[in-house]
Amino acid sequence: MKSLLSRGASVLVSAGALVLAGCGADGPVVWPISGATEGDFPLSSTFGPRVRTEDDVYDFHRGIDIAVPEGTDVYSIAAGVVSEIQEDTSAGGMLVKVDHGGYYSTYVHCSEVDVDVGDRVDAGEAIAESGKASNGFAHLHFEIRKPGDNKKDCVHPLDVLPYSDRGAPTLEIGKVDMTTPLEPKITVRARVPAGELDLRSVSVATFEADAAAILEGLEPLSERVYDIEDWNRTYTSSESDVVIDDPNNEGILVRPQRYNNTMSAYEIDFTFTGLVGTVTSGMLRVRAVAVDVKGNKISVESQ
Repeated sequence: MKSLLSRGASVLVSAGALVLAGCGADGPVVWPISGATEGDFPLSSTFGPRVRTEDDVYDFHRGIDIAVPEGTDVYSIAAGVVSEIQEDTSAGGMLVKVDHGGYYSTYVHCSEVDVDVGDRVDAGEAIAESGKASNGFAHLHFEIRKPGDNKKDCVHPLDVLPYSDRGAPTLEIGKVDMTTPLEPKITVRARVPAGELDLRSVSVATFEADAAAILEGLEPLSERVYDIEDWNRTYTSSESDVVIDDPNNEGILVRPQRYNNTMSAYEIDFTFTGLVGTVTSGMLRVRAVAVDVKGNKISVESQ
């Protein structure tokens, strides 16, 4: 097995970063391609709702994609034990899973695996080589699963991987459709820069208040939340992805914009229905909130 710490001077900077990372009592955590703590950005796809670039089809993505040439070294992100290897996956290539005690890291589309089930590995130790998906796209698909190792346990990998936090997402309230005043349809757009891609949730609340009123402290008429990790836990089925891959589920229409690793930001439109409106014209106020993985929050209000 190959290790970052023995791969020569060209990676000693990454190895030093590994030692300094010190992400808590469980030891350092690094990224699966660079073996460093700065992050393998820009990602070609992030966790959650997306539109696949190859066919413009919506699906729910349970990991992150890192576009790299076939044969690139893949490193274990932390110390652990290899718990599973699949030789031939339906998604293309091989799969390696490492148990870190409390969470699992999963590496998919590998062309070669350099470890065996039961092997103990260190953070930054080479465990595989990257390959291609069944559609021919050369990349590493990477997942974090906790507390279990099923698909419904997938969480945003940035819950575990270190990265530079640049603050809250941006958010704007778009169309407020009052065709049926008591049942408004409200569209908001969330945006995260390519260097973090860490959106966690978006929510919308309605209030009955005039334009001058301060909403803080007022009881909302209604509120709806789209939390990406909760969505995965609730709607992932072992039998089929039909429900979770429906962009218009439970009265929340999710419309991601196309994204790849050449773009500067990732944008998603959310249209919320099932909200309560007002009878009196001009008294509907809307508050939208977006939260990222680090807990940074942005709140915007309609006037």
